[in-house]
Amino acid sequence: MKTLFRMVIGLGLISLLLAACGGVPTAQSTFPTGKFVLPDNEFEGVYFDEDSTWYAFFGDEHVAEGTYSTKGDLYIEESNDSNCGKTPMSFKYSFDGTNLKFDLTDESRNDTCENRRLSFDGVTYVLTE
Repeated sequence: MKTLFRMVIGLGLISLLLAACGGVPTAQSTFPTGKFVLPDNEFEGVYFDEDSTWYAFFGDEHVAEGTYSTKGDLYIEESNDSNCGKTPMSFKYSFDGTNLKFDLTDESRNDTCENRRLSFDGVTYVLTE
């Protein structure tokens, strides 16, 4: 069961990363940048760069990439290289200095990209760099 959960989260993260391409964080944004991993798996995660690009990784491999923007407490996936679901797609986020947690919005509850939806549905990523 634990392996299945990790696989679902991993696939969701990959889809999220594949799906994300977009704009630039606003000057007032508190969205963090850096390398974020799943709490129990330091080999899987997302890197959010200051230039509003991101990439998903699994080990040393980049499995997806794109761009994003932010507005207030919304993370917005502007586009994605996997062509999964419609973009832009928004998700709520919170950051406590270490943990970056995502939650669904009214819009993303109906996201047709299942892996992306699962990657942001109450999932927390941990800042490592």
